[in-house]
Amino acid sequence: MAKSASPSFVYRMSIFYRFVLIFVLGYFCMLYLSLSLTELFASLFAKAEAIFLAAFISILFYVCFVLIGFCTNSLIKLTLISSILLAVLFGLSVGLS
Repeated sequence: MAKSASPSFVYRMSIFYRFVLIFVLGYFCMLYLSLSLTELFASLFAKAEAIFLAAFISILFYVCFVLIGFCTNSLIKLTLISSILLAVLFGLSVGLS
């Protein structure tokens, strides 16, 4: 029986980091996008429609964020792009409210 090589500790930590980065930062990006879109749509639609549309678009954004996050090879690029996107969406949500 041949022993299979177990993954190294660094590899396991990079996978854990990727999971935390994608799901936690993705959630915060979705949150700030939802707040921003709700403020933008409130002037165009009724309040309930604005909230529903903002939530729906934000959930689609979150799904795309997670899929693209797992397709990205470089953790450094993923970290930079996610952090910049979070900062932009945070700034947009603060600026609109």
